[in-house]
Amino acid sequence: MSELLTALKNTFIKYKTYIIMSLALLVTLIFLGISCSNNANLRKTYDINTKALTDTIEYYQTKNGQLAAEKEILQGDMKDLKELNEDLYKKVKDLEVKKPQQVVYVETQVVNEVHDTTYLVPEVTDYLKQDFDFSNQWRTLTGYIEYNKPNLSLTFDKDIVLVDYTLAIKDNNVYLTSSNPYVRYNEIQGITIPPRKKPKFSISVGPSIGAGYGLFTKKPDVFAGITITAGYNLVSF
Repeated sequence: MSELLTALKNTFIKYKTYIIMSLALLVTLIFLGISCSNNANLRKTYDINTKALTDTIEYYQTKNGQLAAEKEILQGDMKDLKELNEDLYKKVKDLEVKKPQQVVYVETQVVNEVHDTTYLVPEVTDYLKQDFDFSNQWRTLTGYIEYNKPNLSLTFDKDIVLVDYTLAIKDNNVYLTSSNPYVRYNEIQGITIPPRKKPKFSISVGPSIGAGYGLFTKKPDVFAGITITAGYNLVSF
């Protein structure tokens, strides 16, 4: 064992310049790979956010004939959301939700039907009351008109609008639809916060073959065998 350590020590002393340079080159390549990976991710995020900030809502018909809206949203973290959309950032903070994965804000309006009704009124009357009901599947609107000479009043008993939403998020795009045909989508905003990828530990076994210069044999050498590799995957493309 001592002879092996002595041989390794002597080898390091003799070739320390090459060993140090090789290690430095290896470290440089690792950091270069990490930098390239980070720059590629930043570039992709920049392109997504540029489109999300400038893109408009796209509309299409579903198979059931319902109106659907599609809009790309931001990608990043809460710091990016604060810089790009401070109003939405404050709304999320008010919800007191820690580490959200996705945030979506939707602004809609309901444009109901216009109702026009004519009532026949007796020529001479001091009091008149007429009920009305304009309810349908998506809205309950009832009330009455009352005339009590000389006053004329309009009263709504019920005014309820029924709205449902179906929302899906895929590839940083929001898809939104409602069965209420009177719903209009004015604005869709949001952000997707990708989970941070932790380095993965992996072990691989496989055959290997190579050629090099033997430090002990002092001559070119060819080798073959089984290689076992273990470590963390720091960079991936």
